[in-house]
Amino acid sequence: MQEPAAEFRRLHLLTFVHYVFLAIVGFVIAWTTSPESGIQRSSLLFSVIYVVVMGPISLAKYLRFRYYVTSEELVMHYGVFKRVRRNIPADRVQNVAIERNFLARILGTAAVKIETAGTAQAEGVLSFVSVREANRIRNLLHTANITHTPEENTSSFPSFHLTLPRLLISSVYQFSLGLFAVLVGVLQQLELIGLTDIEGATERILEEYLFEVTDSLPYMVTMLIIAVILMMIVLSWVLGFVQNFIRYYNFYIELGPEKIHRKYGLITLREGALPYKRVQSFLIRSNPLMRLHDWYRIEMQTLGLESGERGFQPAVPFAKWAEIVALGSKIRPFTVPEAYTRVSRRTIRRRCLRYTLFISASVAALYLWWPYAVWGLTLLPISWGIAWLQYLCHSWSFHDGNLFIRRRIFSQQLWVVPVERLQAFEINATFFQRRLDLCTLRVDTAGAGVLRHPKIVDMRRDDAEILFTKLYDVFQGHREQE
Repeated sequence: MQEPAAEFRRLHLLTFVHYVFLAIVGFVIAWTTSPESGIQRSSLLFSVIYVVVMGPISLAKYLRFRYYVTSEELVMHYGVFKRVRRNIPADRVQNVAIERNFLARILGTAAVKIETAGTAQAEGVLSFVSVREANRIRNLLHTANITHTPEENTSSFPSFHLTLPRLLISSVYQFSLGLFAVLVGVLQQLELIGLTDIEGATERILEEYLFEVTDSLPYMVTMLIIAVILMMIVLSWVLGFVQNFIRYYNFYIELGPEKIHRKYGLITLREGALPYKRVQSFLIRSNPLMRLHDWYRIEMQTLGLESGERGFQPAVPFAKWAEIVALGSKIRPFTVPEAYTRVSRRTIRRRCLRYTLFISASVAALYLWWPYAVWGLTLLPISWGIAWLQYLCHSWSFHDGNLFIRRRIFSQQLWVVPVERLQAFEINATFFQRRLDLCTLRVDTAGAGVLRHPKIVDMRRDDAEILFTKLYDVFQGHREQE
C-alpha cells in the first residue's frame, strides 16, 4: 500500500550542516596526519574528489529520504542506488532514543533512533530532525517523555538524580587506559608533523625532576619504567575523570509503571524510555577504592537495544550500596544473599601454572636480544598473589530465583541474573581444568554480549552439575507457569 505523498516528511534542512562539519573534520585529520608535502597534496586531491563525488550523493540521499509516522507504524523510504522501504510497527518498538550532540544542540536538531528487540543496532535512524519533531515521533510511538499519565501522582515513582557534587566525586574514582592509548596515538601523529617533541620533553622532565641522565643503562631503564607507569596512572585518572563527567552529566532516571525514563550527557544529550520487560540482568560494578567508601554503580543488560556500554545501559552510575539495591530491586525484584560459595581452591594452582608458563615463555623470548629481560621473573611472586586474590574474589550464590556471581579484583563485578531470563546453560572445561576435575559454568541471557557474560570459573565438577540441575529445574518451572 502506497501512502499519500503529502503524509511524508523530510529530514531537517540543517542536516547538510552536519554533513559539512564531518567532511571538514575528516579533511583536517587527513591533512594534519600527513607529514610529507607529497602526501599532503595527495590528501588535498583526495578531499577535492571526495567533495565532488559525495556532494551530489549526499544531496540525493537527503532528497530520497522520506518518512511517515503514526501511532501504528513508522515508514521510511531511503537509498540512492538501492532504494529501500522499511516499515516498523509501533508495537514492536522498544525504545525511541533522542540524541543531541554539541552541534545538534547549537542548531536545534536531534537524531532519533528507533530500537526494537530484533537486533543490537537501531532499526531506524532519523538524522536529523527538529527537537519538536523528535518529541512528536516519540509520543506517536508510545514512548513519551514522561512515563506516567498526568493524572497519576508523580511522587509515587522512584527516581534518582546524580547531582553535580556527587558527579565530581564519582569522577575521582575513574581511570581510563583506553583513552590514554588514544592520547598516545594522537601525540605520535603530532610528533610526525613536527608539532611536538615527545622524546626531548621526556628527557628534560626526567633530568629536571627525577635524575640526571647517565650512561648507567640499568638505572636509566628502571627509572624510565617508573616514570612511564606514573605518567600512565596520572593521565588515565585525568582522562577517566573527564570522560565520566561528560558521559553522566545531569544523569536522571525515573521508574514509571511500565518503562524506565533516562536523560543524561553533557556534549551528547541522550534521553529515552526503556520497558521493564527488556531488562535481562544486572551488573553491579565497583573497585577497591570505591568499595572502601561504599560506592557502586549498576548497569542493566537489555535485549535488542543499542548501547554505548557494550550491551549495557546505565541504571545508577554512582550511589551507595543501599541506594543501588533499593532502586535495582524496583526494576527487577531481587534480594541480596547473606552468604556466597567460593569456587574451588584448585583455581589457585591452575592460575599459578598459567601465569608461570606465560611469564617464563615471555622472558625466554626477550632474553635472546635483551639480557635484562631476566628481571621479568620477579613478576612470578606477584602473579601468584594475583591468583590467590582472584580465588578470594570469585564466588557465587543461587538465592530467591536469582543467580549471583562475584568476580575480579580491581574492576569488581556482581552479576544478578534472574533464572527466568536465562536462554542457555553450558558447562565446559579446558585441558588443565579436566586434569584438576574443574569446569566453568556459563549462562546466557537474550542479547548477551560476546565478551561480558556471567560465568563461574573453576567450580568442582560435581558442584557445577548440581547447580546446573537446580537452575534448569527452576527455569522449566517458570516456563510451565507462563
